Amino acid sequence: MQYRDDRDVLFRHAHLSDRLRAHTASIPERVQAISEGVLRAVDDADLIEQLADDLSITPLRLDREKQQMRREEIQVDATSDPRTIGFSDGRRQQGLIIRVTVSIPYVGDEQLWRLQPSTYRMTAPRGVVRPDLGADRGVLDIAIEQPMNEPIEQIKAQLDRRLDDITFFIDNQARDLAGLGEEIRKQLGAALAQRRGRLAKHDGLSALLGIPEVSSAPVPHPTSLRLTSAQHASNATEQSWDVFVSHASEDKESFVRPLVATLSAAGLKVWYDEHELRVGDSLRRSIDRGLARSRFGLVIVSRPFLAKHWPQKELDGLVAREEEGNKVVLPIWHDITASEVRASSPTLADRLALNSSRGVEDVVQELLKVILPR
Repeated sequence: MQYRDDRDVLFRHAHLSDRLRAHTASIPERVQAISEGVLRAVDDADLIEQLADDLSITPLRLDREKQQMRREEIQVDATSDPRTIGFSDGRRQQGLIIRVTVSIPYVGDEQLWRLQPSTYRMTAPRGVVRPDLGADRGVLDIAIEQPMNEPIEQIKAQLDRRLDDITFFIDNQARDLAGLGEEIRKQLGAALAQRRGRLAKHDGLSALLGIPEVSSAPVPHPTSLRLTSAQHASNATEQSWDVFVSHASEDKESFVRPLVATLSAAGLKVWYDEHELRVGDSLRRSIDRGLARSRFGLVIVSRPFLAKHWPQKELDGLVAREEEGNKVVLPIWHDITASEVRASSPTLADRLALNSSRGVEDVVQELLKVILPR
């Protein structure tokens, strides 16, 4: 197969190590951007998990079980390649080749397809990445071409070699990323300690100067997600929602946004981060308010959801609500198998769940039977 440029060359545009250094170098700036009110109200463990989630890099993983292929005949100039099946159009010798394109879904950070790990092979594999299935999801297209009169077994041999190279690079990227989460948390902890130290150094300034300090009201730190009946009554006039949507950001484009739009069109009040969070809001405070004041929690269970810390904390808050005897958690399985859910969360696997494969409209109709019973 002839290539005219390097746009389809994988793992060769930049070094993964450079990106990781830049990634961790941004930590002090991110910590400095936290408002003083939030810093004083939220403990380090929660801040570290929120920031670490934002800084996480999802390794690439091919979903070979869902791969597909298509084939086509391509007419080419065969003058310089006697192996092709040739014919003449009166001007030049033409030939036919077969092109087989294998499309493999993937999950992971799209930028990793361009980054070279610390251990690599001199010949980089080729492929075309289509990140069209949402955040951290997409498709890798691998094209194999050969003359029509050559054995088809050679196509399999070429594909196997290409996949072996790609797997080699992906595996070595995963090794480079293996300690990233721990290192990020360590550096976040150090940066937070330095920031708190700087703030504490000036805590006595008002007393030293003898001048009262004017400051903004502190951000309240929620101590519990459970509300007593008296608290429910006192909050009756405050904003509330029918459903809280707990999900991983990777699933927004492919399922969550259409689901929220359809639920809203059905007349439900939906707490959804893109609708309810505003610039300057405390993430922890806003989410806790949504959890506490929603009648039900839709939990979009997927591989990214089970891999992240923050969605799991939302789930814990919803489960805590069920200790009062009310059905709160409504799980929806999205692009995940029962065995995968069971391996990660036996409690979730035992619950009756809807599956996103039924389609958004069907899922919403089933949810409405529970949320708005007749």
